[in-house]
Amino acid sequence: MKLLNTGHNLNKKPGTIAVKIGFFTASIIMIYAISFCSGGSKKGGDFDVSLCKSGKITVWGESPVFTSKAASRDKAKEDACRIAVQKCIGEEISAISNVSDGQSIGNEIFAQAKGICRNDQIVEEKEYMLDTVKMLRVFVRFQVDPAALQNRIDTMQKLVGNPKVIILIREEYNLPRGGKRVEGFTSRNGMVSASLREYLVSKGYTVVDPKDAARGLNEAQVAGNADNIPDKIKDKAMKAGADVLIVGKIEANPQKIEVEAFKRSGLKSFKATGNLSILSLWGAGRVLGEYNQHNNGAQTTDLAAAQAAMKRYALGSDKSKPAGAASFIHRKLSTEWAEQTRNNVIQMKIRGLPVKDAGTFRDDLQERTNVRQINEISSSTNEVVWEVVYPGRSFALADSIAFYGNNPKMFFVVRDTGKNINVTEVKRGLIRVQFK
Repeated sequence: MKLLNTGHNLNKKPGTIAVKIGFFTASIIMIYAISFCSGGSKKGGDFDVSLCKSGKITVWGESPVFTSKAASRDKAKEDACRIAVQKCIGEEISAISNVSDGQSIGNEIFAQAKGICRNDQIVEEKEYMLDTVKMLRVFVRFQVDPAALQNRIDTMQKLVGNPKVIILIREEYNLPRGGKRVEGFTSRNGMVSASLREYLVSKGYTVVDPKDAARGLNEAQVAGNADNIPDKIKDKAMKAGADVLIVGKIEANPQKIEVEAFKRSGLKSFKATGNLSILSLWGAGRVLGEYNQHNNGAQTTDLAAAQAAMKRYALGSDKSKPAGAASFIHRKLSTEWAEQTRNNVIQMKIRGLPVKDAGTFRDDLQERTNVRQINEISSSTNEVVWEVVYPGRSFALADSIAFYGNNPKMFFVVRDTGKNINVTEVKRGLIRVQFK
């Protein structure tokens, strides 16, 4: 999915319009009237407010003109559409979900939501000079289907609400008779994995199929090394579509029954022990939490007792009130995820930019994109390295930089140096930028 950014210096906090997912079509139209009609007038284009009430959005977009004016016009219209997506979907979802904010959500969903901008009509077109660069400004009216928009909002809210989770758990059953039984990462018979999947889905999470992420892994090594998961595994999990990785190994071992009454009953007793790590797949892969408790289980056979211990490890002993690893994971994600999405740390490596101009680029990112903070890690004539705090994934920020990389109004460093900004690499937690 190609992700694009509005690139405009809009409010950094979520919108204050209190709107619920099930609002009526009339409310949607009023949002347009507030967000776009007033914004258009402020930018110098008087128009009939009733157009907004009839399902039409009118908004400005801009682009530099270097060669083809037609190509610049298309890019300006796309700029306008991105603003529309951010205002009428991103900010509403942000207010509803309390995750991230309108602009970064708009970045994430633009490729899927840009279909709302249809039947575009240029109402007004202007050219002006920005220093030595000719700029094209277009006032575009888009026809919007309110029902289609409501459907988009419903879909996007689900996408950005809870993180998408992938579960890689190795379960080892050490049975006195029959030896060791292993349920690997992709097994559908693992008690802990199945219990966590069912519980998380019931809480509104999307659980991603682990098949692609687990392909080619040494499960025993990965599961037993939860504190030092290799980057390649995190990358595979993110490529599979996950935001969070739950990984670990649990063992079920027989234990001696000390209570005489249990001895006479013929019950078997097992203890489930192990460690589960919750890792964010945004940025460098911060550990959000670790669970390393143990639980007992008893049944009439070894396997049944071992499975009972595993299930208690996952859900606790009270059937009416799930606890155990499942409850711990849900609590951690509930408290940590919103913070993670607001303050994702991305490393940015910049080449081809004179050190004296690095401050300009830094100001550009913080003032005209949604970057919140920049910490310098190192600086030399060859490369500048920053840690950038951004409320979204590295792919969204990278596409914003790539799209506006030749726009001197967006990036003053382009105007001052005469160089365009090129994104040469983007992956989880890293963006490489080259000035040319």
